[in-house]
Amino acid sequence: MHELDRFRLALADAASRGEGAVLATVVGVDGSTYRGAGARMVVRADGSTTGAVSGGCLEADIVARAGEVLAAGRPELAHYDTRSDDGVLGLGMGCQGVIDVQLEPLTGRALSAEIDRLGELRARSAVRLLVCGGGADAIPVVRLAAMTGWLVTVVDHRPSFATAERFPDAERVFRLDASQGDGMLASVVRLDEFAAAVVMGHAATYDRARLHELLGAAGLRYLGVLGPRRRTMELLEGATGVAPGVLPPNVFAPVGLDIGAETPEEIALAIVSECAAVLAGRSPSSLRDRAGPIHEGR
Repeated sequence: MHELDRFRLALADAASRGEGAVLATVVGVDGSTYRGAGARMVVRADGSTTGAVSGGCLEADIVARAGEVLAAGRPELAHYDTRSDDGVLGLGMGCQGVIDVQLEPLTGRALSAEIDRLGELRARSAVRLLVCGGGADAIPVVRLAAMTGWLVTVVDHRPSFATAERFPDAERVFRLDASQGDGMLASVVRLDEFAAAVVMGHAATYDRARLHELLGAAGLRYLGVLGPRRRTMELLEGATGVAPGVLPPNVFAPVGLDIGAETPEEIALAIVSECAAVLAGRSPSSLRDRAGPIHEGR
């Protein structure tokens, strides 16, 4: 479940109980910090929390402040300087960063408005992944992508594979009509809503049809194809606008990062990690070898 969904559910539950809550939002950072501006955390009236704005260093102090903020009904800006080992909050964190966190009390109409706003934000920011194939190896891909907070759609032409029971983590599951020709995907989903897709049906005829149709999808930044590169090049033969022997820039085959994956779960990790890196505009590499800061603009 995406973090925004968890926030919205926590606030909705508080509203249903007639309680208030405090929304803590990172509004400014300088130097090395665990999370960047925009990171959120919800603190309920009973002190329970959803989300995090640091690696666990600041949350206890934020909870302590939240009770006073909620009681006073006024927002507060909390400033944390973790650059010194002399003892930020008595902990001596020395994380080399400065963090400003806005604490906003939410009750009544303000609480309802924030729930609506989070829903709209979620709809705009959601990563949508299309998985073409419902085999056993697709199950961990869908599960891991959904855990990451992505909205996943699964399509397959086999009735026993294209079921919601088989893919409980998917947002949608569609069975394709195996007798239908070109445009099969577009008959059940809008292709331009997806940022990424993975073709992993293990059937050359269907994988070729899915791949050719997805090549023309506007906005598709990542198109992974399971199997050897040679197989993908064969599948690409005859595709509109694709030169012979050339792999289109948004096609990743063999799909996944080179992490020595063997099991379906490891392969899923390799696929989702590569997809996440591409969507973030990163070239996959170890953070150990990164010269600059982990987060851009800090």
